[in-house]
Amino acid sequence: MKSLSSVLAALLLFAASQDDAAALSTSNVKSNSINRRDALISGATIIGASTTTTPITWASSTPSAAPIAVLGASGRTGALCVASLLRRGLPVVALTRSGSWPPPKIDLNAVDFVGDATSSNPLLTIQACDIKNAESLASSLSGCRAVIYAASASKKGGNSKDIDGDGVIAAGNACLQQNVGRYVVISSGSTTRPNSLGFKFTELAVAGIMTQKRRGEVGVQDAYSSNQSLSFTILRPGGLDEPKQNIIQGPSALEITQGDVLAGFVSRADVAEVAIELALSSAPNVKNTALELYYRNKVVPVDKGFKKYLENGVDRLHGDSYEELFKGIKPNYDYLVDA
Repeated sequence: MKSLSSVLAALLLFAASQDDAAALSTSNVKSNSINRRDALISGATIIGASTTTTPITWASSTPSAAPIAVLGASGRTGALCVASLLRRGLPVVALTRSGSWPPPKIDLNAVDFVGDATSSNPLLTIQACDIKNAESLASSLSGCRAVIYAASASKKGGNSKDIDGDGVIAAGNACLQQNVGRYVVISSGSTTRPNSLGFKFTELAVAGIMTQKRRGEVGVQDAYSSNQSLSFTILRPGGLDEPKQNIIQGPSALEITQGDVLAGFVSRADVAEVAIELALSSAPNVKNTALELYYRNKVVPVDKGFKKYLENGVDRLHGDSYEELFKGIKPNYDYLVDA
């Protein structure tokens, strides 16, 4: 029997593909509840959008001894972020409610990690962190070069207001307080499209989660608006196609757009890889911006009224490397307001 998340994804795909848009396959995820990113949700609006010709530099080419912290490290995407950082030989702080890691039911091999996933690994620090406690956050993020926010509402972890709204904002404020260079928020497509089916179904499935997700995004944008040296990126994945597609397909399989108008499926493994690359990046064009991520082979409009964007109106970015994939990203970009 299909889970709620795969049924919703199928409904969204059906609605999005009615005007001859490409059909997408859904996955049979064994779960009793829907995660905010399990449905196909993506869209588009520009605020202060601009291009840049500034040469791009990548922080990943200059390794730092400072760790990257992952909030929500016991979740299905957060755990893969931790494992991928370890695979790269980078120090990481895995932050969970319980202070334990790794989660027993998550296959870390999805990101090609086969090493030591215990506290005996010198690259790995495991800590308990309460997202709702400002002192706990500040202490946990102190000394980090970047933070990836991969937490989301769950039965055990907290409701959408606490985690997807207040938590996202609080972590951003803690990054600013602790002078953390990069803050990457793993959000969701369609957060700016309240009239889309993706927004509506997910909002009902997990009470108020899309509204809170958007509130978190806006809160981070506001918090960083007066800071010129630190930066954030909001990553909005499409529908999470798993378990059959929970592998790294890599940059050549991916498409990035900005505007929140197009959507597709993507694996958690590829979301983790892109989140890390964004966290490591010092490229000026990825600063203080939002972008959508999904596989390039099967793309649909978020709403049937956005079908025109399949042909033109938004840049559809591709590349055989992450550097090439990211090159056309516009800074200071939220969504396509006039769509």
